[in-house]
Amino acid sequence: MEEIKVTLVIPTLNEIQGLKLVLPRIDKSIFEEIIVIDAQSTDGTVEYIKKFNDIKLVTQLSKGLTAAMVEAIEIVKTEYIIEFSPDNNCTPEELPLIVDKLKEGYEIVVISRYLDDAVSEDDSIVTGFGNWMFSKLIRYLGKFPVTDALTMYRGYKVSIVKDPLFKKYLSTGHIFEPLISAYGNLMNYKYYEIPGTEHKRIGGEAITDNKLNVIKAGVSISIVILRLYLKKFFKISI
Repeated sequence: MEEIKVTLVIPTLNEIQGLKLVLPRIDKSIFEEIIVIDAQSTDGTVEYIKKFNDIKLVTQLSKGLTAAMVEAIEIVKTEYIIEFSPDNNCTPEELPLIVDKLKEGYEIVVISRYLDDAVSEDDSIVTGFGNWMFSKLIRYLGKFPVTDALTMYRGYKVSIVKDPLFKKYLSTGHIFEPLISAYGNLMNYKYYEIPGTEHKRIGGEAITDNKLNVIKAGVSISIVILRLYLKKFFKISI
């Protein structure tokens, strides 16, 4: 497993501030490729990324973070992928920890904001409670005691999200990361969590800025968890 190849995917939308802080700290040598998928930034993000010859810049064609990852998955050539937020929420120094666990054979590796002494400096009461509730529900789908179902900071085997059944559940809505956790636990993929503090976001545009989007996301996650419970306990696939 030590010869596995990993692609780092960084979705951006006006992330120039965060990129200047975190990008120089990323150890590029541990990745086969680094892809920045940009949702038509206007703050200099694109121009900044173009300065790096070892980073592939892709323009996002549809809207939303889930759409960015779906588009990125289609162009990734490696067997494994790591999602990374460039807004300072993710700590670059933790990337080698994820890669190491993938090399050990784990198929889903998550940096958890709620494991051991780790915390989220960016949580609101609503998002913190939502993550706790959804993580609780997801852990009972399988054997792994999930503590952070919603975080973007994770690595996983690409074949998981290319599974036609996974794509069927993805049709519920903007639920990419929690679906990976829920579906992965249900299907007994080898799962691992690493404690890691989520630092306060710098610049960029986040879904949590829009209360309506938070409500929509919560409804979508609830529906997909219900669908997975029906599959697990009643063998109903809808």
